[in-house]
Amino acid sequence: MNGSTKRGRIAALILLCSVLSAAADVPVPRISGDEVLALAAELSGPLYEGRGIGTEGGRRAAGLLEGMLRKAGYRVQFQEFPERPGFNRGEAGLDVLLPGGARQTFVYRKDFRETARGGWTGGTVEGPLRLLEARGQEFPGGSVLLIPASLYDPAALDSYAARGAKGVILELPEGSPAQRSGYTGAAPGALVEPKQGMIVLAVSSDAYRRLADAAAGKARVRMSSPVRFEDARGRNIVAAWNGDGGDFRPTLAFIAHYDHMGTDADGSRFPGALDNASGTALAVRLAEAIALGSTRADFALVLTDGEEVNLGGAWALARDPPFPLRGVSVVNLDMVGSRADMELSVFHNGDPASRQLADRIAEVVREAGFTAVLRSPVYNLDHGHLPRAGARAVSVCEFDTSFYHTKEDLPGILSASELSVLGGALLRFALEELESR
Repeated sequence: MNGSTKRGRIAALILLCSVLSAAADVPVPRISGDEVLALAAELSGPLYEGRGIGTEGGRRAAGLLEGMLRKAGYRVQFQEFPERPGFNRGEAGLDVLLPGGARQTFVYRKDFRETARGGWTGGTVEGPLRLLEARGQEFPGGSVLLIPASLYDPAALDSYAARGAKGVILELPEGSPAQRSGYTGAAPGALVEPKQGMIVLAVSSDAYRRLADAAAGKARVRMSSPVRFEDARGRNIVAAWNGDGGDFRPTLAFIAHYDHMGTDADGSRFPGALDNASGTALAVRLAEAIALGSTRADFALVLTDGEEVNLGGAWALARDPPFPLRGVSVVNLDMVGSRADMELSVFHNGDPASRQLADRIAEVVREAGFTAVLRSPVYNLDHGHLPRAGARAVSVCEFDTSFYHTKEDLPGILSASELSVLGGALLRFALEELESR
């Protein structure tokens, strides 16, 4: 579907919803894209400081969301879990010292960025720059290694340190230095073990080429990483709608992660409007609408924390479920409502039950006018851990990489009309599922 056709279909559906709502004498459960967008804008604002796990901004966001869900009639509890994220606390720098005293300075978030993967704690090192041209290549102790994307292997970082490397500079295989990555690479449910003695930075392909030229000229490098690993407490928000008043056993749940990348050392924030204030806001508005419908069925909403570090909140949910997960249909909303004309991906692990749910969700969003593509097996979103607890689980996502994990992920890149239509489609699906129980 081209952009104009999609927008026309969306406008017609919004008009129909408005007419039906105005004609009713009682409140009708509906989704307003403007209300979703307003909540997403609030969550991505300065008060919440990028919603980093374990931060004051993250706790403020949790408090806001808890209050909204209680007001809508939900019973709300927190599920806490330990995590060890890499915070940006120190200096970030990359300078090439050329023979004869000349210096080339590289710009943070333009030419290079930090990385938390592998658990290498930040600091400052200096050493001769060596271009790695083969995986088994020897190098003198004390070197700073420059590694092309074709040779990048996260599992090899420890071996470089064991062989005496002071630092590693990786060419980014994808993405840009403007992005921040919080993924530590720890095993599911595990805390990363911080390592010292070597630091790691990642550079753009253009910066890599300049560094490769400098390495041929026997340059030295002085480099600093801001990453510091600290223990934190993640906090999932678990909201229960007990429709029948008995034991709480939902058959349907929506989830969305409300955490994001926090701030840089200078206090500038990563707003995270699309990732994932959008999914959080839509999930909360869906929960409000379901409560307005006073369904007699049980329904759950879980807003997870720590997704950006290691899917920690979803792991905690699967490991110690606050309600029975076996047989529950779980729909995860992660990056939705992008203003860009993008397809919707429906991700799942590939297990038969999740594939069946994915087919149903794809049908629902296609009927609303979206292009939907099923992708599996995909494990690295919050749905990924839940089939181990017996749930069937999918993620709905518009993976718009243009602003992903950058400070430009602002509310202006979201579309209220798309949020209206997607929200309306998911609300109809939810009410039909709940009414059939």
